[in-house]
Amino acid sequence: MRIVVWGAGETGRITAQEMIRRGNEVRLVDEYIAGINSAVPVTALCREDLLWADLLIPSPGIPRDHHMFAYAKKVLSEIEVASSFLTGKIIAVTGTNGKTTTTTLIYEILKRAGLDAGIGGNISPPLISLAQHDPRFVVAEISSFQMEWIEHFRPYISICLNITPDHLDRYKSMEEYVYYKEKIFENQLTGDYAIVNDDDPYLKDLDGQAERMGFSTERPISTNGGYIEDSRVVFCGRISGPGPCLPTEKGFGSGIVEDMLAASIAGHILGIDNTVMEEVFKGFSTIHHRYESIANINGISFIDDSKATNVGAVEKALYGSKGKAIIILGGKDKGGDFSQLAIRYKDTIKKAVIIGEATARIMTEISDIVDCETASNMTEAVSLAYACAVTGDTVLLSPGCSSFDMFESYAHRGEVFRQCVLAIQ
Repeated sequence: MRIVVWGAGETGRITAQEMIRRGNEVRLVDEYIAGINSAVPVTALCREDLLWADLLIPSPGIPRDHHMFAYAKKVLSEIEVASSFLTGKIIAVTGTNGKTTTTTLIYEILKRAGLDAGIGGNISPPLISLAQHDPRFVVAEISSFQMEWIEHFRPYISICLNITPDHLDRYKSMEEYVYYKEKIFENQLTGDYAIVNDDDPYLKDLDGQAERMGFSTERPISTNGGYIEDSRVVFCGRISGPGPCLPTEKGFGSGIVEDMLAASIAGHILGIDNTVMEEVFKGFSTIHHRYESIANINGISFIDDSKATNVGAVEKALYGSKGKAIIILGGKDKGGDFSQLAIRYKDTIKKAVIIGEATARIMTEISDIVDCETASNMTEAVSLAYACAVTGDTVLLSPGCSSFDMFESYAHRGEVFRQCVLAIQ
């Protein structure tokens, strides 16, 4: 087969190598090829490549409305191609927030139980990198972008943690974004499982052939599922019984507790003992840049939540914050509405320090609700936040925007924040 892989990032390079290994004729192309280091030669994308190919595998970062797709005979996402090579059970995790944490938790649970498991997808490495080993269980983090070009992708367990406004710079409407999030369930059949957040308005009426397992920190509306009572997971309905205890001594945000609940239901379905899950939860440290404690200076807590790139993630961070918060917001605009967040948490937010491309819009939305100040860079933002903080306050980097206006990635943004904080001491 003649294949064009469009995008020479990590996913594209590994996809090209795997398709060559399987005997295909492959061209790896990109729109910008300067400085790319790849074992597979990279050439500049042109129309003739797409007319030549039987199959186009695009990077998930390329929007569906790109004009070059008009020349492709067939388009499939990397996760679609990868899943066709995998014979193990796929546990796929999506949601606006919490994907990485939940994916990691489930993978660690399976490994702690001694099972042959692999991890990939939106979390590094790409899913197709697991094709050669073909593990018995595949835990995959899946983004809405990756589901735009699927046909038969069918997880044994699909999990959707939540859906809140995000990527509205890419999608024409919230309805379109929801549509691609919910595609994770569309190919599931009887005998498969759909684990969904019963507290989420976009998911409460979800219907499909897979058996629904609802979760809620209170009591789920679904017949089967799980909830939390006295810091312990309780399974209900067909899977009823006591679940694992959750750690109470760690300062996890509310979102991570929900992630542990969803992971518990997946583990229970897969026959994992509560003791195994409890060991993983007890030893779990937050994902780097996800509500990560950086320092405590003069009784002021500094939290790196740079991975919060949408308004829903910021809300989870504020919900889990103790005392007053001086929050650093802003970055590259993704279209999220900050006004309702400011209204709900106006008693928590002591000050909002705003940086980046989206500064003017965020100021317009929240400056009449909470105290706001602008900063030209992270150093100034941290300085302003520290200046108004007192013992018991939290300085929280939870931007609600992507990082690409000022930083290489959310991780780079978090590292710069850390450096600025540590420079105070």
